Amino acid sequence: MSYGSYGGGAGNPYQQGPSAEGGYGYGEQDHELHNYPQQPASDTLSQQDFLGRIQFLRNEIGNLRQNVQAITSLHQRSLAESDGGLSAQQLERIVAETQTLNAGIRDQLKFLANDANRTTDGSRGLKEKQVNTIKNEFERELHNYQTEESSFRQRYRDQIARQYRIVNPDASEDEVRQATEADWGNEGVFQTALRSNRVGQASNILGNVRARHNELQRIEKTLLELSAMFQDLAVLVEQQEPAVQQAEQNAENTTKYIDQGNVHVDKGITSARNARKYKWWCLLVVVIILVILAIILAIVFRRGGPGNPA
Repeated sequence: MSYGSYGGGAGNPYQQGPSAEGGYGYGEQDHELHNYPQQPASDTLSQQDFLGRIQFLRNEIGNLRQNVQAITSLHQRSLAESDGGLSAQQLERIVAETQTLNAGIRDQLKFLANDANRTTDGSRGLKEKQVNTIKNEFERELHNYQTEESSFRQRYRDQIARQYRIVNPDASEDEVRQATEADWGNEGVFQTALRSNRVGQASNILGNVRARHNELQRIEKTLLELSAMFQDLAVLVEQQEPAVQQAEQNAENTTKYIDQGNVHVDKGITSARNARKYKWWCLLVVVIILVILAIILAIVFRRGGPGNPA
């Protein structure tokens, strides 16, 4: 899907599903994921509500993917334009919108991770798996965004170098490198370069250099924001680890207790069998004793009968 006209103030052309209310408006409205009310600290989301939020995040990550494609297209157009022009303005809007979108995804992801950590019923495992899956999808798109921005950062620098050589054909490699790193937004730097050149139309060319420099600054800012986003996600993983370790420890303890219980059950069964065996042996001994007593009594009574001598 294309990004349309890239016009400002329009609703998000990638709006999907009933969960995503309103449009982005290129940063004109707050794009925090306020669609879902925050539940009390003592409560957790039902499995159905949790999966609904996961699907909402998946849609938002799809929006991020398409925004990155639009940013790539605008970078290409900006490089082809002499002064950045309309593409630069559109880039500024969509980059700001994308940063807001990223922050919203990150915050909702943290919320869902905390909810999974607080869950104590059987849905906890499913929640943790869903959080990890959606986090990996988000990181993959952020890496793609980072790669695209790094690529265009180098292409803008290369264009600055080519344009600087036009107005300063005798410049050394070191001077060209310094030109790609100079602050062309500084009027003093611009005027110094303008006075030192020997080529006509230098003002227009150096104006193009300044436009490329502005794009470089925007890219540097985006890369810093992406770096901070990755750090936030790394902290999210660290926060999850104690809960995961506790769950694993609980599982190990449960297995250990079950094994111990089985041992005790086996011992109990053995003891019960032995007890029954001892009971039968005791009964047999009693029967034998009774038989012996009966025999002895029979002999005694026979000898003491009326027909026997005293």
